[in-house]
Amino acid sequence: MPQPAARIGDMHMCPMTPIPPGLPIIPPCMINVLIGKRPAARMTDLCACIGPPPANVDAILKGSMTVFIGKLPAARMGDPTFKGGAITTGEFTVLIGG
Repeated sequence: MPQPAARIGDMHMCPMTPIPPGLPIIPPCMINVLIGKRPAARMTDLCACIGPPPANVDAILKGSMTVFIGKLPAARMGDPTFKGGAITTGEFTVLIGG
């Protein structure tokens, strides 16, 4: 089932730091592809995180298997992150399947 596309500024929730409403996907993402006037997020793009060291970031772990942006799978609401979280918001006018 298609899910809303993820972009810079959309939130993700991490079980290591359950701070509502979560923390945002951070730049650069794909600046040449805009979704709702913001750069598109893809697998391997980063989210802000205040979890345990060494990194203050969390990576998007999975994306669409059928939609690619800049040769990487497009990220969507609900896609998981490396530290066990998930993207919780997205652009509801752009739905990405796969």
